[in-house]
Amino acid sequence: MTIINSIINGMVTFFGFDSSVTVMGIILLISIIVRVPVKKAILGALKVSIGLQGIMLIVGLIQTAMLSPIGNMVKVYGFKKSVVDIGWGSLTYAFGNTYGYFGVLLFLILNVFLVYIRFTQTLYVDVFNTWRAMLLAGMVGVASHSFWIATLSVIIFLIIDVKVADVIAPHIEKINNFPPGGSWPHGSHFSFQAFIAMPFEWVLRRTPIIKDININAETVEEKFGIFGETTVMGGLVGVIIGLVSQVGIMPSLVLGTKMAAAFLLLPKMASILVEGWFPIIKASRKLLTSKLHRDDVRIALDCSTVIGHPAVIPTTLIMYPIALIISLILPGNHMIASVSLIIVLWQSAAVNTITEGNIFHNIIIESIIICLFCWGASAMAGPMTALATSMGHPSSGLISSWDASGTPLVVIVYKLFSFIFRF
Repeated sequence: MTIINSIINGMVTFFGFDSSVTVMGIILLISIIVRVPVKKAILGALKVSIGLQGIMLIVGLIQTAMLSPIGNMVKVYGFKKSVVDIGWGSLTYAFGNTYGYFGVLLFLILNVFLVYIRFTQTLYVDVFNTWRAMLLAGMVGVASHSFWIATLSVIIFLIIDVKVADVIAPHIEKINNFPPGGSWPHGSHFSFQAFIAMPFEWVLRRTPIIKDININAETVEEKFGIFGETTVMGGLVGVIIGLVSQVGIMPSLVLGTKMAAAFLLLPKMASILVEGWFPIIKASRKLLTSKLHRDDVRIALDCSTVIGHPAVIPTTLIMYPIALIISLILPGNHMIASVSLIIVLWQSAAVNTITEGNIFHNIIIESIIICLFCWGASAMAGPMTALATSMGHPSSGLISSWDASGTPLVVIVYKLFSFIFRF
């Protein structure tokens, strides 16, 4: 175990850097390996880092702005839930526990072999986004008291992740007009949601009346005029949420301006991110094709590259209040989505991949998926709180989040392992 502990300590140090620095370093390394010219490599790495930082700043703006209205809504209307939403605070528990690092390393080595034997097309270079697997390992490790069971859970989770990403990648490339060679596993946060959407979309396309309703971004702008503009929609949604929560007229107007700014800037940040990634995709594909004599290998990308499609932002704006209402009234859900609510943006992009930009279908399917996340976050509140307690962060109550403990594949693998290993 001494060697394993040394490896874990090294990986803890690596992941201990700020995510923007970690991502930039990984991209520079990959660029050098696939022979991207130095100037393009540096610019590409900086653009990816800038794009990610820009998106996170905007996400932080929305999360902070929404806390007061949601908190006030809970007080005014008397909603009470037993689980506290910590959102991306779960990153602390993912990177802070030591159960997952070795499993991630073993998977990354195994992933190269699996690509070589054509079991998967996805080369998982998006290392930072293995953090959900690390969180899963922490919960499994604390519950089972076994380092090796936790390690196995990471490997199984990420193998499923890349296989699903293989299936979804062509759909993403088609709707976004991306060049071939990308893949979007993202720790089951993206492609797995799109995978869940597939059977629902199959049903909707065969359901009378519903199958004939196709509302896209152009239709929204055409039918609603200025109110169909993304920026105006963002402002209106913000003001309406503020007024309903009874925070006051001026705070409602401020929330509206912040929402308008956020949803104007998000696609622009996504485009910068895409600009940084694409030279690497093209160079990687060229090198792999020449060396391996095959053109089906895909490079794992951050799913924020996909939020720029015209139908994503309108879907997100419509789903914001719907998602909040679902979390408030859904039977069996014990957590009000507050800081987790921003995840609706990426859920919208995932579902949109399968509906091919049909906002009406997006709303139906995403509402179902949000129910799954709510139930998942509620079901995993116990293991999540146990992990936090084991790390010296005792809570006065249960904690959970949509985008981590509530992610469907996290729930599935945890429950499967708890059944097999009896914990």
